[in-house]
Amino acid sequence: MRFVILLSALIFAACKGEAPGPDMPRPEFAANYAVIEGDSHIRFSATQEGRRFDGEFTDFDAVIYFDQAALDDSRVWVSVPLGSFDGGNADRNSNVPGTPWFDTKNHPTAIYESDSIRADGDSYIASGTLTLKGISQPVLFPFTLEQTGDLAVMNANFPINRTRWNIGAAPWDTEEYVGLDVMMDIRVAAEKAE
Repeated sequence: MRFVILLSALIFAACKGEAPGPDMPRPEFAANYAVIEGDSHIRFSATQEGRRFDGEFTDFDAVIYFDQAALDDSRVWVSVPLGSFDGGNADRNSNVPGTPWFDTKNHPTAIYESDSIRADGDSYIASGTLTLKGISQPVLFPFTLEQTGDLAVMNANFPINRTRWNIGAAPWDTEEYVGLDVMMDIRVAAEKAE
């Protein structure tokens, strides 16, 4: 996974050497940033039989065009191969690709694409659509962006209810076995390239 962050309008791009998908207009770039892979992640936490567990998606692509002065032109696009799921447990990892859960054979990728981004105090909120398991639902994606010297860090923490995308079909569609809310933890850290 390779990320490039280009800054004039701040842009995050993860593309494995190829265009990651959406036809998004590119702004002029003033500076290049390279993602610090060991400090960037898509993680999550949930509960199973009342006990918290943590996991992550070990692969994802993203394009984020962001300009504080031009939020109307800013965009977020994220693609997550669901086969990169790691729930921290062999039994969990072997079951999640199945039809009641992600059904990765028929729906291998989750896609988030924003419609708009607005300021919210010192933070931002992207409003968009998450398509998962063939179901598209609106999602608010709150995030912060901090720059310190040559380092830029985006953080996002927010809950989603898995049943909106039929993740965990009956009898797994109640909180009896697996909690309904999944807390997402997304971080992209990058430093200015030479």
